[in-house]
Amino acid sequence: MANSGETQPHRKRGAVLLTFLFLVSVTSMGVQAADSDGDGVQDSADDCPWSAGTSTVDKDGCPDRDGDGTSDFNDGWVIGNPNFQNEYTITSSNDYYAVDYDPNGEFIVTGGEDGFVRIWNASTWTIVRSANTNTDVFGVDFSPDGMYVAAALNDDTINIYHSSNMTSLHGAISVDVGGNDQVNSVEFSPDSSSVAVAIGRDNGNQGTNGEVTVIDVQTGSELYAVNPNGEDRFFDVAHSPDGQYMALAGNSDIYIVNTSSGATTWTFTNPPAAVNAVAWSPDGNYISMCGGWEGQSASFDMYQYASGSWNRIWQKTTSTSCASTTFSADGSQVVAGMYWYQTDGNTARVYESNTGNQVDSFSGPRPGGCSSGNNNQCGVMYGIAWSPDSTHIVTANGRNDEGVYFWFADIDEDNDGYNTTDQGDGVVDAFPSDGTQWDDTDGDGYGDNPAPANEPDECITTPGTSTEDRYGCPDADGDGWSDAGDWAPNDSTQWVDADEDGYGDNYLFELDEYQLHVNQAGDAFPNDPTQWNDTDGDGYGDNYDNASWDTYRPAIWPGLLLDQANQPDAFPLERTQHMDSDGDWIGDNPNGDPADACPYAYGNSQYDRLGCPDADGDGYSDPTANWPSTTDCFGADAFPDDPTQWCDEDNDGFGSNPDGNNADDCPSNAGSSTIDRLGCADRDGDGYSNAGDPFPDDATQWSDRDGDNRGDNASGNNPDAFPDDTSQWKDSDGDGYGDNPGGFNGDAFPSDPTQWSDEDGDGYGDNTDGNAGDVCPLDYGESQAELSRGCPDSDLDGVTDPLDAFPDDPFQWADTDGDGYGDNTNVPSGDDCVEEFGKSYEKGRQGCPDADFDGYADVDDVFPNDFEQWEDSDGDGYGDNYYWENDTVADEENPGLFLTLRTQRGDAFPQIASQWSDIDGDGWGDNQSSSNRVDNFPLRSSQWLDFDGDGYGDNATGYQFDACYKVPGTSTTGDYEEYFGCPDADGDGTADEYDPCPWDPEVSQGSRTTAVCGITSDPNLAANNDGESGSFLSGEGGTVQIMGGIIIFLLALIIVAQVAKTAGRRKAISTKRDDQLAQASVAEEEERRQAWIQHYIAEGNYAEARALGWEGTQGLPEWKQYEMQQQAAQEAAIPTMMDLENL
Repeated sequence: MANSGETQPHRKRGAVLLTFLFLVSVTSMGVQAADSDGDGVQDSADDCPWSAGTSTVDKDGCPDRDGDGTSDFNDGWVIGNPNFQNEYTITSSNDYYAVDYDPNGEFIVTGGEDGFVRIWNASTWTIVRSANTNTDVFGVDFSPDGMYVAAALNDDTINIYHSSNMTSLHGAISVDVGGNDQVNSVEFSPDSSSVAVAIGRDNGNQGTNGEVTVIDVQTGSELYAVNPNGEDRFFDVAHSPDGQYMALAGNSDIYIVNTSSGATTWTFTNPPAAVNAVAWSPDGNYISMCGGWEGQSASFDMYQYASGSWNRIWQKTTSTSCASTTFSADGSQVVAGMYWYQTDGNTARVYESNTGNQVDSFSGPRPGGCSSGNNNQCGVMYGIAWSPDSTHIVTANGRNDEGVYFWFADIDEDNDGYNTTDQGDGVVDAFPSDGTQWDDTDGDGYGDNPAPANEPDECITTPGTSTEDRYGCPDADGDGWSDAGDWAPNDSTQWVDADEDGYGDNYLFELDEYQLHVNQAGDAFPNDPTQWNDTDGDGYGDNYDNASWDTYRPAIWPGLLLDQANQPDAFPLERTQHMDSDGDWIGDNPNGDPADACPYAYGNSQYDRLGCPDADGDGYSDPTANWPSTTDCFGADAFPDDPTQWCDEDNDGFGSNPDGNNADDCPSNAGSSTIDRLGCADRDGDGYSNAGDPFPDDATQWSDRDGDNRGDNASGNNPDAFPDDTSQWKDSDGDGYGDNPGGFNGDAFPSDPTQWSDEDGDGYGDNTDGNAGDVCPLDYGESQAELSRGCPDSDLDGVTDPLDAFPDDPFQWADTDGDGYGDNTNVPSGDDCVEEFGKSYEKGRQGCPDADFDGYADVDDVFPNDFEQWEDSDGDGYGDNYYWENDTVADEENPGLFLTLRTQRGDAFPQIASQWSDIDGDGWGDNQSSSNRVDNFPLRSSQWLDFDGDGYGDNATGYQFDACYKVPGTSTTGDYEEYFGCPDADGDGTADEYDPCPWDPEVSQGSRTTAVCGITSDPNLAANNDGESGSFLSGEGGTVQIMGGIIIFLLALIIVAQVAKTAGRRKAISTKRDDQLAQASVAEEEERRQAWIQHYIAEGNYAEARALGWEGTQGLPEWKQYEMQQQAAQEAAIPTMMDLENL
């Protein structure tokens, strides 16, 4: 793990726990555990102490899958001679690094270079599900319970997935231990509760030491980490079957670590190199080790636990590094997958676990036999897995021929119904690869089935090795012929002598470096008793019958002088010749090598033909009628008396040998040249070859130094006036400038000695002192006037371009004020202000002053200094062009909300003189004193009209719309929701129609039938309280009744007065409160208005300030200020009522 400089809490707790466990394990080492694997067999008697089992026959306490008492190791289901064959290959362009079977053998999981963890159906070879990690996957493992898949990733993490859907339990789990580390492999514990992670260095010897980290499957957290002996890297990890121990593959060491204490209990120090992979057998008694490259070889080793210790029991030297290993499910066999080099390259080898005997091997593609060193094209079996039923193996291949390879054990490969190995019925196919044979009674390798079966045994009960005349019969000399049919039964090289010359018909020999037959035995001519040897192998015997040959025949030549010898060979050491008629030691066979071209005429020629006369001795034969000299140099000698020449390829009398006499410089082309070269073509006969003569058809010219196709000979035809100038050759006017105007020092006027240059190409010479000199030598012009000759007049208005202010306008030529408009005012481009600079162009007025450059002349511009404005249709002082930008400001009535208001320029209402501002952009003017489109809510874009004047807008979809827009009111709520602008007699905010106590401000909610109102009537109305008749004042007399009535009336007046007084007091209080609220609102609104006015003035936005009632004159055009002054004066002159009263 990476060291951050601080001890992490869980690390501290883990350290304490490990220390405690270590002490316990050390203490317990002195006490022998009773039953480590919990199978009921004491460790002292348990033949498999680290793997629970029920076997009792051959071993005690070992795995016994079928429960017959015999251990799986000795009663296994693996095939003795599995004969693994390739069943299917999933090809890929990416390396596959790891593979594992699920516990049932139904699926496999793979990981590789492309970053995918894939689960495949092991029978259909199709992808079932996958997960993309986006980095290399170096290791994968199925949990023993089949529920999970673990993956070791190249980004220093692992991932644990649900195998059912490939969703991650915890996401990426970091196992980073520092710099340059690499996660090499993962393996679940036997109970599937944890994952061990082997971590090493990813490159070279630099970086943090690796470790083996153990991760809790359910939490994804680290349980503990181990690093025995400070090892710098770990490549693999394997658990003992009972989960008590882990085997760690280190750099030249294997460590056995107790998973409870973390203590190292055994160390294997004899691996000489890195341990690439380890596997622990199912019975716990074997550990296989895949070794890395040791410099000259590598090894695959097997360790066995016996008598309380681990010992290496066998070792296999390999030609390449071992990459992967695993055991069969019964543990009786082990397989190792190899790297790419030489004999073992890209090969898997299967061995018996206890003996090391190889029982099978199978290979992926091996181009070139993997023999071309590190640059060969072989692949690597990076990962390997054995199916639970031991009938299939899967390999993960990379480097080349990448992919996933499926292998199956073919127990009856010839499909004849007889198995390769004994499957319990005692029947074994004696010929596992031959479907026509299966029994071999005498065991000699030949089947008992007769023909047409393959190689039928003709001596079924007598073993034999004969194959030539019959199969399976005795053959004492082992030559393939049965003793009964062998001419020489004790000579394995011979078996018949047809011509009875004492030499067997089987002709044997060895070839020497010259392809001659040496160490000959037997008869080269089995049907000719006069010949038996043929040293040169040409079919003619070495024996000869002509005694005269002895005079020139070397004594060391093979063969004997034998009377009447047939087909004697005159050249027994030359296989293509056997006869020489003219005795010049060159064979007569025209198809031989060499062959005599004149077999009946002695000669020593050797180049064009062999063995013919050669008078000058140059090796080329003298010509004859049927063998003349030829131009291809394959014929006779063209110069039979000149030993330095023999060929004339072009037949021009000059020899083709460049080192000989009168050698031809053009040997393939006939010619008569003699000056520059010999024998080359010379059409004009001037002695110069055509190739060396620039003028091959002109005998008066032969040199052209400047290569302009004009001869240098001044007295010859068409001589060159400029022999060293490739661009010139003629000077007609003799002015020293060539007639070629495009050449160096070319003459633009080849017939005029006073002119030669015309830079502007107008046809007038640049020499002003010459004929028709150009006044404007650098400007093209067609003017013919003497003073302006050659000057341009583009618009043909009679004024040359240098003097024409408008060279492309035929109607203009002068621009007095320089404003781009011509002085000729009678044409469309004319200047309306000839003497004044100006850029105006609108309203038909061009070239007049336009101070703000808006295109309108100042005289036409109502706003001459404002480039955005020029018209004021309604005369309100604001230009007709209306611009604005939206600003967001806080809504003071609704804290936390904002208003979108405009920063304006120009007139929002160009046709309404009394409106110009629309700050909320709703199309209604902000000027309240106007009588046209007045916005009663200038800051609310959703409201503008207020019919009843109660401060709430009439727009039903707008802000705080007036629910009673024709009746003024102050309500804000109704039936528990907003309800603005309706009558609210008691001022409690609830509209009267929803107020259970419309005259009691203390009660605003509830039902009118249940609410208790303190005030139940309108306090502003007089209370009428009529007395009841028949009161105690009633009397019999009318006077009493009248007096009683008067008293009652007076009492009623008093009560009414009191009620009115109380109601008046309440109304006064309510009115005063409403006035105070109104004044506060007005004051607050005025304060905001003044603040906005100051804001706009500070920005220089006087139009917006004026829209809010500001009466300043800043920013107004002078004419507007003058107009306002005149209006003020007029208003001041109007007499007021006071003035009239004073009068």
